[in-house]
Amino acid sequence: MTKSFQNELMKRQFFIYLKEVKGFSKDSVDAYEHAILLWQECTDNKDFSTFGKQLASAFKVWIKSRTNKDGEALSLTYIYNIFRRLKGFFTWLSMQPHYKSKIDQTIIEHLSLSKKETRIAIEPGKREIPSMEEVIKVIEHIRVANDVDRRDRALICFTLLTGARISAIYSMPMMAFDEATFTVDQNPKFGVKTKFSKRIVTTFFPIEYSKALDYFLEWYHYLKNQKHFTAKDPLFPMARIENGTHNINFHNTGEVEPYFWQDSGSARRIFQKRFLEAEVPYYHPHTFRHLVVKEFARTRLTEEEKKAISQNLGHENTGTTFGSYGYGHIEEERQIDIVKKIKLGSKEVDVTIGLTKDDLKQAMAELLKEQHKMP
Repeated sequence: MTKSFQNELMKRQFFIYLKEVKGFSKDSVDAYEHAILLWQECTDNKDFSTFGKQLASAFKVWIKSRTNKDGEALSLTYIYNIFRRLKGFFTWLSMQPHYKSKIDQTIIEHLSLSKKETRIAIEPGKREIPSMEEVIKVIEHIRVANDVDRRDRALICFTLLTGARISAIYSMPMMAFDEATFTVDQNPKFGVKTKFSKRIVTTFFPIEYSKALDYFLEWYHYLKNQKHFTAKDPLFPMARIENGTHNINFHNTGEVEPYFWQDSGSARRIFQKRFLEAEVPYYHPHTFRHLVVKEFARTRLTEEEKKAISQNLGHENTGTTFGSYGYGHIEEERQIDIVKKIKLGSKEVDVTIGLTKDDLKQAMAELLKEQHKMP
């Protein structure tokens, strides 16, 4: 067996492990593959069993000397993630037959940045998030002339209303949306591609921009009543493509047909296109999740409300969502009820007795007066 074939065989087994055992998404597996390909490029595709301190050190020098497409040095964050994924691969490899005696696990740690470099690499940068005004401008700029326009507008609205990940949205069937309860069942059993294949029950966030809900419902009813989409058809389908003149090119008909996109790339390009047309700086779909959290962070929330919002986004705890921990798991019905009742932009209210600060001050003054009257 040639070294090239053996390497490819082990890579394939590792990718299967990531997908089927670890539950990693296609994008995550692709990131690991990219890191391993860099290793193979640097080492001239040496057999993985030859991994050692000398090769690890040589790779560190090599990766730090490379530049990006603009001719700039690679960022420490990028290099940190390459090292992290390679360490994951070689750690897994060191536990496989034929490799156990050849790969020293202690040497794998040589694929690391210095402590100072690591601090810089993992330091969170300023997160760019669109404003609600920018998103509304993009949505309202879409002039509906055909199915595709209507679909694109509904797609952006749905992302804003749910904060769902784009990987889940593009793979979502009609049956995932329950019109009676305004909930979305992000269920892997329906084919929805959620993170770690986790089922997420989401209700629409009560944002102040009511047209978002109107536009989405208009689209849903259009698919159901006029296009006669079934429960298993995609909520956001592909555009129908036809052959052009003399079959030498293809053109978008402006109509949709009941086929799912193959990946999230098409959905992401819709966001890019519509932001560009509206002359608004492009923000990728995931930033809509941060926008939703930012909107609710302006409102005083109970810990239970924070937990419900966190679960609505598919997070395990509020630490991921708001930076603090809250209640334990809330039942789905309670989660949905809490989120629907939240009022954005309301006055600061005492969460225990429902009084504003002014009310509390007045009540305290009256109480002090009564105390002075007492003998």
